[in-house]
Amino acid sequence: MSAKEKYTELLAECSSKPLSSYGEDLDKYCELCNLCISLSKENLQEMDRPWETTEMARVFLHYAKWLSEFAHKLNYLYSAISEMLDCIFDHPRLKVKLLNLLLGVLRDIEAQTMHDLSITEDVEKELRFYQRNIEFADQGRLDQIRESGHLKSDPVEWTARWEEVIDEADRIAYSNLADMPRGMGFCHAFWPERTAALAQFGIEWKSPRRMNPRVLFD
Repeated sequence: MSAKEKYTELLAECSSKPLSSYGEDLDKYCELCNLCISLSKENLQEMDRPWETTEMARVFLHYAKWLSEFAHKLNYLYSAISEMLDCIFDHPRLKVKLLNLLLGVLRDIEAQTMHDLSITEDVEKELRFYQRNIEFADQGRLDQIRESGHLKSDPVEWTARWEEVIDEADRIAYSNLADMPRGMGFCHAFWPERTAALAQFGIEWKSPRRMNPRVLFD
């Protein structure tokens, strides 16, 4: 049985009944979270199916929230949530939910061990960055949105409308590039397709190439 088949089977089993505090069920939730992570990493490596990753992140969030109620799962969750966060792009509001959960887990670990963790401050800072940019986006103050790195990105990527349609737009874009090999240079074919797909949803998007005309992308 493949990992995707196992994920589908386990998700059907876990979602068919109320959340449970039995040890065997908690282990199944952890296994389901692990499958969400591994399949999301696979999508990332293959440069494909980001919409599946979004859905798996939501599944992960549902069961990880429940697991955070159990002290013996906190250390596992610290690692698991961090890995899931590394797979999420183009969904700032979903990322905020994961960051909030991670912050809660870290604070519970600190209370449990009576020891401050240096990583907690970093997560707080990242969370504030996301929350501030989302607030600016919601208020239509796109010119005040800050960058997270040296490359510029279109501030429309912080809007709620973007987050509502990006997965469907990417599904269209990837479908049009189904026969194109992934890897070096793929971005140059993908960005025009994504631009056209987003335009179908009323979003004018500037690609990284347009936002950074002096940068060479492979």
